[in-house]
Amino acid sequence: MKNLFLAAMTIATMAFSGCGNDDVKCSDKGKCAQDTTPSATYVTGCQAMLASTCGSPFQAVLNCVEANEKCDSSGNMDLTATESACPTQFGNYAASCLANPTAAGCTSSVAH
Repeated sequence: MKNLFLAAMTIATMAFSGCGNDDVKCSDKGKCAQDTTPSATYVTGCQAMLASTCGSPFQAVLNCVEANEKCDSSGNMDLTATESACPTQFGNYAASCLANPTAAGCTSSVAH
């Protein structure tokens, strides 16, 4: 189940990846050709996640994904390659959600 959670988080973060040396912003677009500009719904959810108890580890995930985003041959994020570049950040975020299952962005399925 942890791998499923991490894959879901990678998919969510692909919409939030951006450029630059500062923290990735919720409205930033990824660098793969098929990445799209995040919708208002995604931005709102991302901002709630960043403001939650698990916000700091989630920001670390966003930053790592942005710095290590891998694209597949079709121009989409290569989820496996990108996720494997950030095991510490994803692990810390998952641990934070396990400890705080009601925090924004942490589904109840993570705690079980």
